Amino acid sequence: MKSIYSFLFLLLSFWGGAQTLSDSARISLMTVAPGEFVYSTFGHSAIRVKDPVIRFDRCYNYGTFDFEQPNFLLKFCRGKLLYNLDIESYRSFEYGNLQDRRPMQEQVLNMTQEQKQRLYDLLQENYKEENRYYKYDFFYDNCATRIRDIIQECYFHQLQFDSTALPPDATMRQLLQPYVEEKPWLDFGIDLVLGLPADKRATTADFMFLPDYLHHLFAKAKTGEGEVLVVSERNIPETPMTKAPFNPNPLERPLLVTSFVAIIGLLSMANARAEKVFDTIFWFVLGLAGLIIALLWFATDHSATKTNLNILWAWPTHLLFFWRTRQTVTVENYFSLTAIAASLLLIFWYWLPQEMPTPALPLVALIVAKSLWKRYAGSV
Repeated sequence: MKSIYSFLFLLLSFWGGAQTLSDSARISLMTVAPGEFVYSTFGHSAIRVKDPVIRFDRCYNYGTFDFEQPNFLLKFCRGKLLYNLDIESYRSFEYGNLQDRRPMQEQVLNMTQEQKQRLYDLLQENYKEENRYYKYDFFYDNCATRIRDIIQECYFHQLQFDSTALPPDATMRQLLQPYVEEKPWLDFGIDLVLGLPADKRATTADFMFLPDYLHHLFAKAKTGEGEVLVVSERNIPETPMTKAPFNPNPLERPLLVTSFVAIIGLLSMANARAEKVFDTIFWFVLGLAGLIIALLWFATDHSATKTNLNILWAWPTHLLFFWRTRQTVTVENYFSLTAIAASLLLIFWYWLPQEMPTPALPLVALIVAKSLWKRYAGSV
């Protein structure tokens, strides 16, 4: 008899969408460890729906995007890249992550049959062509927050989260730090492009934009009836994967590299030709960085890159002056203003409401030296 039911459920899965889960269905939160690629740096979350009676075992993944989208890079930079809900077999999901040496943790959720069915129906509704795409937001709308919200909906927003173990007063930016300790240039780049919104103090809900915190908070959560949310948990694979120790070379230390650039910049002042070459490159790169910061602030939908105070030292207007000499009053006044602004920025660096990147300090000091030299020392 059971085999007949299995056949009927399997038939419905192809014909009518398998709209009814059996009593044996199980819903799990899958948390995937960070990977080597930039897009996988902060880990990943998915929902697993397993029903052995109807031979259904799928993972619902909100973190999928298509590299083949027209104007992919432009859309990504402008914050208009569409992510989508994808469904794949659990075996494929597991195999792909383990191949990438990304271990997983599975948490089976304490759900009634009605809640399981409700979640499954919501996932299926989200998977419809007209619903599956969404505009990704790094902090507030990603693969983890979508799962947080849809599971909350199944419990009618009555889940109770224990926040006592969370880092007190942590900002969104600070929550990223453990993930980029072994990727110092990515850390520097993130601190350059993330603006003041990243220094907002994280609420309990905010923590769950990161898959690891979604996992930790679910592990201690209670339902509206006071029951545990997670009834069991397992590691996949059971034995931990070994990881090579991080031994960065000098080029992988941004502060060391920017300090070296500052020293070269100071030494270039001893030779007019060397100084002209260095200054042309230096002011052009600063201006280009400022232009990117400005575009991410004013010309994109990224919420995290707004109000970026790094523009106080990386001025886009440097692109108007990097090739000029110091022979006009306008240019002299411009670099006088640059020196004053950079000097004040150095003084108040650690008191600004935005956490500024430490590797930029040697560059800001060089801006002061170069601006004063341009103003008072003569030619480039």
